[in-house]
Amino acid sequence: MRKCVDGLVLREQAYGENDKLLTVLTAGEGRLLMTAKGARSMKSKCLPLCRTFTYANFEYYEKNDRRWVSGGAVNDSFFGLNSDLEGFALAAYVAELACEITGEGVEATEVLRMTLNTLYAIEKKLKPYRQIKAVYELFAARTEGMEPELDGCARCGRQEGDFSLDVMNGHLVCGKCRSREGQPTTLPDTDEEGVRRIWVPLDGSALAAMRYVMAAAPGRIFAFGLKDGASMKNFCDTAELYLLHHLERSFDTLDFYRTVKGSQD
Repeated sequence: MRKCVDGLVLREQAYGENDKLLTVLTAGEGRLLMTAKGARSMKSKCLPLCRTFTYANFEYYEKNDRRWVSGGAVNDSFFGLNSDLEGFALAAYVAELACEITGEGVEATEVLRMTLNTLYAIEKKLKPYRQIKAVYELFAARTEGMEPELDGCARCGRQEGDFSLDVMNGHLVCGKCRSREGQPTTLPDTDEEGVRRIWVPLDGSALAAMRYVMAAAPGRIFAFGLKDGASMKNFCDTAELYLLHHLERSFDTLDFYRTVKGSQD
């Protein structure tokens, strides 16, 4: 029986002599592996469907415990990503993060929508690339249930003032509580239970941006700006640091993005 599903190609791999193995993100079934027979041939009718970042309606059938692409139609190819190397590198990192935070057979409506919105934002350069990257990283942390508690100081409840983010414990500590510990500038390396601490000072604008992203719906998640360069750097650096330490890994695509960005700075 033939089936249809809308999905975004997150990854394409050579398979066999002339086929492709696709990782496709769908709303209802999360990540799906699909095989596209002959898709590496320029004559293949499936060729337009089988490119990374393509959002398409896939027609497929199941045989021998595999899903085989039989046809379909492209909804959006995000072709503009190919015109800018830094944007392409960032999109590749976003796609790898999307793979990381979704599972096969697990509903992923919000992740699919957010990933499509993010690719569109990159393609159209709606916001600075580093802001788009940080927003998706915080969204990924939120999706994985690892969002930090940003309402106020975890010790006294204070909501205004200067704060540092305890990255590994995922909460804020205000300057007054740090001073009570007798270490206003050099903070303890571990908490009471021996968990390693990584402290990141947050200025008011960076913290407000993080709070916004953690609460925003995907359709409004990019609707903010940071005019101060120092606050933007604080926001972006914190987002990356927080996600990578909680996932306990890095990504080849992130290394590639850093290389490309560094060469263009």
